[in-house]
Amino acid sequence: MSYCLAIKVNEGLVFASDSRTNAGLDNVNTYSKMFTYNVGDRAFVILTAGNLATSQAVYHQLEKDLNAPNPEINLNLCEDLEAVAAYIGQLSIASSNQSLEVQSQSSLMGSNFILGGQIRNQDPNILMIYPEGNYIYASSERPFLQIGETKYGKPILDRMINKNTPIGDSARVALLSLDSTMRSDLTVGPPIDFVVYKKDQMHLNYQGRYKLKSPYFKELSDTWAQKLSEAVHSLPQFDWEEDI
Repeated sequence: MSYCLAIKVNEGLVFASDSRTNAGLDNVNTYSKMFTYNVGDRAFVILTAGNLATSQAVYHQLEKDLNAPNPEINLNLCEDLEAVAAYIGQLSIASSNQSLEVQSQSSLMGSNFILGGQIRNQDPNILMIYPEGNYIYASSERPFLQIGETKYGKPILDRMINKNTPIGDSARVALLSLDSTMRSDLTVGPPIDFVVYKKDQMHLNYQGRYKLKSPYFKELSDTWAQKLSEAVHSLPQFDWEEDI
């Protein structure tokens, strides 16, 4: 299982994803689920959750098309984010269909993707791309997208994220959403890939990778746990507690 999320606020975009692909008792594997591309007038981040073979095939084909001498399409030739989303969707369908032919079975071989970024003179945005190739934007009322194991990390996003949330707070909330998920689901695990993109900057300068013991992530997680405990102790008491 995986957990990836993207947040869109007025100041820019935030992306975070775990890296665990297997969590057996004696066999833990990791693989980056984030693809970044930043050249000239465009900056893209792509996250994936689902069938690993399909995801790898899509990322490989993206790189292959970028290096092709006369490509029909690649990330440089797409005119807007919708064109990028349609392109990724087509690659995903083609890759999952090939996997089905090899497997000779009807198991789900598709992957979900989150695409975000900006092309110069266009607005930054985030989209979710489904295994069928179609896609949706995040809404202004719910300016974030999640794929994979979403339920544990969603409550803090619902409470804290809106379009006016400062990008620094959004970035911290994104990491806490991953932290909450990793505490409740062993199939989601570090390292966490992390990108913050400021609107109109056209550069993915703020990138990081955090392990559980990375100084910043450990301080963030410990401080959050402490503040939660303090908040619970400060909540109004029940009437019957006075009699105990």
